[in-house]
Amino acid sequence: MSAPAIGHASSTGGRMMARAVIVEDEPLLRAELRDQLQLLWPQLQLVGEAADGVCALALIAAQQPDIIFLDIQMPGLNGLELAPHLPGHCQLVFVTAHAQHALAAFDAGAIDYLLKPLATGRLLRTIRRLQERGPSAARPPADLLRQVLAPPPASLKWIKASTGNTVRLMLVDEIDYFQADGKYTRVVGRNGEGLIRLSLKELLAQLDAAQFAQVHRSSIVNLHAVERIDRDGSAMLLYLKEGRGSLPVSEVYSRQFRQM
Repeated sequence: MSAPAIGHASSTGGRMMARAVIVEDEPLLRAELRDQLQLLWPQLQLVGEAADGVCALALIAAQQPDIIFLDIQMPGLNGLELAPHLPGHCQLVFVTAHAQHALAAFDAGAIDYLLKPLATGRLLRTIRRLQERGPSAARPPADLLRQVLAPPPASLKWIKASTGNTVRLMLVDEIDYFQADGKYTRVVGRNGEGLIRLSLKELLAQLDAAQFAQVHRSSIVNLHAVERIDRDGSAMLLYLKEGRGSLPVSEVYSRQFRQM
């Protein structure tokens, strides 16, 4: 037998109606969510709405809701900045147009996550989860929320490389490879080369992993610049397009190319 929804008064528990607020800076989306909740969960008591994070803090302090439907991108104080200041008993449902990589984490059940534009079926799943958990369910710590919701770091788009006394801007897409050179890293592109102080390890953390791969302990290659791969027994050599040179692939890094 299923547990009673949190919006119904239980004959045994005397449970009060759940209370919720909506924090959303777009009036049309705020109205849409309100209408959908009233239709799908008529027992839910909507006790207030706010259009920004600062007003939301005052509203939540006054109303002490059980559930907060919280937009992430808002002026002044966004949802991520607001979350650490919310009462621990509140259940958070993030509502945003930016799924990024957080959707899977929320679907795993820690908290919930609604993607704009709202889908009725997805909102029903959220309502069921909130009803099953009840208002006393714990929320993940604020630092975990920030980690899960943080956008992936942007990859490098250009680099300042030195050639003698000249510093030139090099577009990362036009770089063929990076090669360790003593205390520096040599940057070789289709329009020239230069030196930078970043190590290969530091570069790998900032480059697009789908475009750049380490092929040797001393070199990283732009996969878009590779024309072909030659093998001679266990040895492997990458040839760059338009005869711009070649790079050896050491055994430890060769696995990623074996199926090519």
